[in-house]
Amino acid sequence: MGWDISIINGDVNDRLPLGPREVVIAAVAKALPGVVMECPPIPPKEMLDIMPPIVRENALNPNLEAVCDIGDLTIRFYALNQPVLHWINAEVRGNDDPLPMLAAICRPNNWSVLDAGDKQIVDLNKTDDSAWDRFREWRDYAFRQALPSDNPDS
Repeated sequence: MGWDISIINGDVNDRLPLGPREVVIAAVAKALPGVVMECPPIPPKEMLDIMPPIVRENALNPNLEAVCDIGDLTIRFYALNQPVLHWINAEVRGNDDPLPMLAAICRPNNWSVLDAGDKQIVDLNKTDDSAWDRFREWRDYAFRQALPSDNPDS
């Protein structure tokens, strides 16, 4: 279960584009060296020929993707492959703190992180009550509730 976020330019109600695709890709790569947003390769023709039409269409028009995997943290970034990017979506998994990496991307560009769950802008300063910590508490609670109880009477 991941924490779903979006990197946006502006606030919840008034968003501007992040910028031209190449500029945005360069900004992410500068903030997170080695993390390059790019399209996955298109499958070979033999594979495309056996795909259902909707799957083939998606395979021929892939989204930009990148994965940042550091310590006990994985962030999967993805965005529509358009000339101008309006947002970057991301899924955060693990236990390490993603806020410094997100801040490294956002602060130099005056971008923000939007929590997809509560539709609020994330405070990128580490606090005792950060959006990341609240998500982890909820995630851990949900997992505990899903596990079978040790008590056979419950």
